[in-house]
Amino acid sequence: MEKVFRDSIHGDIFIHDEIFMEIINSPEMQRLRRILQLGGAQFAYAGATHTRFTHCLGVYHIISQFLKAPDFEKISAKEKKIVLLAGLMHDIGHGPFSHTFEKISNRSHEEYSADIIRNPEGNISKILKKHKVDPEDIIAILEGKYPNKVLNSLVSSQLDADRIDYLMRDSYYCGVNYSSLDTEFLIRNVRIMDDKIVFPKKTIHAIESYLLGRYHMYKQVYEHKISTAFDVTLISWFERIIDLNEKGYKFLDDRINNYFSYIFNGQNIPIHLYLILDDFTMFDIMKSCQKENDHILNDLSDRLINRNFLKLKEADEFKIREIKTLLKEEGKDPKYYFIEPKVKKPSIYKDGVTDGKDQTIYIVDKNNVVKSLTKFSLLANTVKLIEDEKTIKKYFFPKEVM
Repeated sequence: MEKVFRDSIHGDIFIHDEIFMEIINSPEMQRLRRILQLGGAQFAYAGATHTRFTHCLGVYHIISQFLKAPDFEKISAKEKKIVLLAGLMHDIGHGPFSHTFEKISNRSHEEYSADIIRNPEGNISKILKKHKVDPEDIIAILEGKYPNKVLNSLVSSQLDADRIDYLMRDSYYCGVNYSSLDTEFLIRNVRIMDDKIVFPKKTIHAIESYLLGRYHMYKQVYEHKISTAFDVTLISWFERIIDLNEKGYKFLDDRINNYFSYIFNGQNIPIHLYLILDDFTMFDIMKSCQKENDHILNDLSDRLINRNFLKLKEADEFKIREIKTLLKEEGKDPKYYFIEPKVKKPSIYKDGVTDGKDQTIYIVDKNNVVKSLTKFSLLANTVKLIEDEKTIKKYFFPKEVM
């Protein structure tokens, strides 16, 4: 068999095995068409409407290109299939608005991915077992625990198929040009040594370009003030829902209790309900909340629907007190309307193991000695200095109080 997906980034993506089409056509994967890749960035970049679904296809494609490299011929057909499946399904557990929902559910998309893949009542496990593939092998790769470490690195490392695709895809759809990666050159020269994916010294400039592009994408796209403002406003919206629930408030929309009562009680959302949630569902709940009797909830809902998010500003201590006073005078509780977000510094590159996954980019010199990128690259070391820069305190509050 042969199926072809025409992709904006990679051109034609070919599928040659029925198992992949069955997974792609499953409700669990089709749900990813309704989850945008960049969450709140859609409000900063008009073209950023690409989905987790297209990204997953892109990751599948890049892994398939790596597997054509000479050194990957030693990998068995069975392992090639499971690593392609892992790439295809690596984001199957993402919630609405991608990473933003993790701050609401207090559970990572990786954990939900594992649950969805092994769910005996779902479609994924049944399809895999029908084709004699163990779901736990897929999960092991996603968690970085599969015995063949090369497969783990293909899906999740500092220079993996996931990051290559999302940098290329996000750059294209946001209309910026920070991530023109020399992917074909890197893949053509990739090698396997000592159970590691390694790159020859001549690829260092291409790798540095990749790291620099990643840094600029974080600064210009992933940390854009409008994208962050959406996240902050959404979290305030849900904080108000939690507080109202604790007070015994009766929501007009029954879906709030149906979907979120588990979060209220410190539990995980059951898979059958979690799979109903996507960007469309959440926006529809927000629209219904515009009619709630609580003025804070309907105001925050209106801000989310009409792109009137809390606004980012730098402020000194005196100005902070002044703003909080103005908010109280206008009946706006600072708990929901004056937010100091927790700043998470972007990790652009760092040698070593993080969360059980080897994050080192390995370079092989002319003597066939494998060393980390930081032994050769001034830029890789400079990135660490950039990451250690002090962050300026920033706050979010309604722009009308300024």
